[in-house]
Amino acid sequence: MIKNKFYLPLILFIFFTAGFLIYKDFGFNIDEKFHRSNGFYWLIYLSDFFGLDHLKSLAESKFNDIQGFTLSPVEYFNKYGIIFDVPAALLEILFKIDKPIEYYQLRHFLVFIFHFIGAIFFYLLLQNRFKEENIALVGLIFLILMPRLFGDSFQNNKDIVFLSLYSISLFYYFSVLDNKKNLYIILFALFSALATTVRIVAFFLPVSFIFIYLVNFFSKSKRTSIKTIILYLFFYFAFLFIFWPLLWENTIQNFLSYFKILDDYFNSKVLFLGNYYYSNNLPYYYLIFWIYVSTPIFHLIFFSLGFTHYTYRLIRRFFDIKKVVPYSDLWRSVAEKKDFLIFLNLTVFFLFFSYMNIKLYNSWRIAYFLYLFIIYFAVYKIYVLNLIFRKKNFKLKNKVNLILIIFFILFSSYRIYLYHPYQSFYFNIFTTNNIKNSLEVDYTGLSGYSFLKDIVELEKNKDQLKIGTASWYPLWRMTDLLKKDDKNRIKILSNDDRYKSDYIYSNRISEVDKKIDNKYNIPNNFKKFKEIVVDGAIIYEVYKRTE
Repeated sequence: MIKNKFYLPLILFIFFTAGFLIYKDFGFNIDEKFHRSNGFYWLIYLSDFFGLDHLKSLAESKFNDIQGFTLSPVEYFNKYGIIFDVPAALLEILFKIDKPIEYYQLRHFLVFIFHFIGAIFFYLLLQNRFKEENIALVGLIFLILMPRLFGDSFQNNKDIVFLSLYSISLFYYFSVLDNKKNLYIILFALFSALATTVRIVAFFLPVSFIFIYLVNFFSKSKRTSIKTIILYLFFYFAFLFIFWPLLWENTIQNFLSYFKILDDYFNSKVLFLGNYYYSNNLPYYYLIFWIYVSTPIFHLIFFSLGFTHYTYRLIRRFFDIKKVVPYSDLWRSVAEKKDFLIFLNLTVFFLFFSYMNIKLYNSWRIAYFLYLFIIYFAVYKIYVLNLIFRKKNFKLKNKVNLILIIFFILFSSYRIYLYHPYQSFYFNIFTTNNIKNSLEVDYTGLSGYSFLKDIVELEKNKDQLKIGTASWYPLWRMTDLLKKDDKNRIKILSNDDRYKSDYIYSNRISEVDKKIDNKYNIPNNFKKFKEIVVDGAIIYEVYKRTE
């Protein structure tokens, strides 16, 4: 297909260079201020714990400067892991970064670094499974050119970091299945523990590890040493404790408190296909619908073919199992065991998110790590097709493959360029404009800073600009990113006073049902001044007072 030892470094060089050149282009989401606060909160704790008084003093100064009347209290919502927030806070202090725009851009670049590293390990994972560099390269390209992941890799410091850690964990999981070296077991334990501190659903990694072991254990044909399980679990829980300071005191109580804040977390209304639902009571097809409309068509086609092919094969394999050797023939090689592991992950998580009333909002970003499994099965089908073509000695195979890959890269790159810098709101070519605008688009407010920059430039001769909002979005958080003089000119009015504004901003996000609640209705003395639309999806609207 595309065999050449220079392709991998070339692809990675282009990917990293592109990220380095554009990471400052992206907006800022509403969670970033909280996570910056969370970073300094835990840096204070760690500094105090290790007796680093000077560092503690600097962290306290930074922490106390972070203000916001709608900002979630970090003292209560302090259950998140520290693997991203604390290093980001430490780097901000070490490099003496004091300008808000600069320390948030630093965080954006760090998110991209996580994604870049995660992509490398995903390539290694595919190379480990399929043993063909060209197949692994196709999977790497599929991951890099996934528009929503690309956009989020410059600002989403939870879901992208989790996806990357999960990718690394799976690679070392595969390595353990190949060779039960203690080093691989320890590294698998390390990264699966780190992933768990970011998203608790990563606890499925040790669960699936034990499950695979039990299937082997009850097979008469093959046994797995229980020492492997014991060693893994010991280091998993040790690393979980080390890298999650929440557990350093009152371990059990604090661990259980994590689940309490998940239950207490904001249960907002979600706009889905023109109707409003509570985020913990969404239609069962919410996730699969979002996957369909926000995943590029090439990925969808090959994933559907690959997943169907594997599922059919697995079902046949299950019914063909010999009675004298129960369960042992679900896989007949280590490679097939890896396929089953990915199938198990995808199936369990899909059912979990679809039927367990998990609070989903802002499309399905909390489940973006499922893209790893989607791409895996897409690559699986390409691998199978490649084997068929090779067996039939199809002479034009290499040329056809090269043409298809070039077309895919060019088309996907164009679509990513089309959405720039709003790739996080990507919809595929089969999604109509009516559907796009019957869903939540800019939930995290990536457009807020862009709006403020444009409006202060437009009204640069005004001493004061009164800005109202017609959405749930806390626009005031973005004012910190403006130049000091511009920030002082901006006055964000309350929702009740928005009719006094010079301009009203709306990213069309609401925590109430706008069909029956007029909380965010535009006052009669305003007319639409501007509308930002990308590929038919309305990102935000601006209204100007007429009198």
